[in-house]
Amino acid sequence: MSLSAVAVVGTGPSGLSIVEAIAEADIPVVAVCVTGARRDLALKRLQKTLSMRVDVGELSEARVGEILAAVTFTRDLGDARDCDLVIESTVGDVRSRRALLATIEGTISRGSVLASNALRSELPQIAEALGRKDQFIGLRFFHPATHTPLVEVTALPETAPGARFACESFCRWLGKTPVEQVEGDVHGEPLRAAGSA
Repeated sequence: MSLSAVAVVGTGPSGLSIVEAIAEADIPVVAVCVTGARRDLALKRLQKTLSMRVDVGELSEARVGEILAAVTFTRDLGDARDCDLVIESTVGDVRSRRALLATIEGTISRGSVLASNALRSELPQIAEALGRKDQFIGLRFFHPATHTPLVEVTALPETAPGARFACESFCRWLGKTPVEQVEGDVHGEPLRAAGSA
């Protein structure tokens, strides 16, 4: 299973940082603005962050153009329908995230992997609302996703091995280390790499 097209649902600071990290890895990403968020405002926030990285010498203006070209902003969940991976990264309690993820599941392709950036302790409760639990996984990016080297990958008992493997490979493509659980300083060494003995 390859993840060649990705969507991120939620364009707050955390969601936008994930969008930026994916686009920087030259993967097309659909950024879905929810809860009334404006597409133009999300774009301006991303442009501002990228501009700051230019100012400190991390990126060139040309590279910024390439990153922005990889991102499509939308308010329509239907635009994520054909993405291989859809990552929910919104602000809210378990109840609101359950409702949103159930809506996303009903919108996207049956073969798509659905992930949540929620805390690992919340994932079992969220999964209860889903019909395709084998395609659900936790992908917890730590803010800012562009500069933090770890991604916590939490496969539930029902998660299909192929979905887990695809997400771990996706993290490595982003230049991140997928880990099973993070404790302490996320900028330090991983506790245990995902998939390791």
